[in-house]
Amino acid sequence: MNARILFIAAAFTAGLFFNSCEKDESIPGPVVTITELGHGNSKTGIAGSDLHIDAEVVAEGRIDRITISIHPEHSHGTKGLNDDKWEVDTTFTEYSGLKNTKFHKDIDIPAGAKPGHYHFTLTVTDMEGQQTAIDDEIEILQP
Repeated sequence: MNARILFIAAAFTAGLFFNSCEKDESIPGPVVTITELGHGNSKTGIAGSDLHIDAEVVAEGRIDRITISIHPEHSHGTKGLNDDKWEVDTTFTEYSGLKNTKFHKDIDIPAGAKPGHYHFTLTVTDMEGQQTAIDDEIEILQP
């Protein structure tokens, strides 16, 4: 009987050990809320000025990087129409390691930026490799 109790106790202890090594909880991906895109949340920018961006970021897996991408909308069947429009691909790492932050940036729009509709993407990547991307449309206007 002693051997039986000893065997059960050893099996129970081993079970606890192996269960404690498993990852019970998965970390959710980043949560991103854009609170302002363009001054007054107008979703517009003026050539020769800046594009105002505010967002709230919560990342349980801690922020690794935040990326802003702005590209012209592509017109189907109009070869070369968007070849000279303004584009942005910028990565920000100063928020790395934070669980939450208020992201605030003003992106310069050159005076020569072509007016029109642009596609905006804000992507947050956490240290677990998970990404959340928020897409929106903005319009660049001439002064």
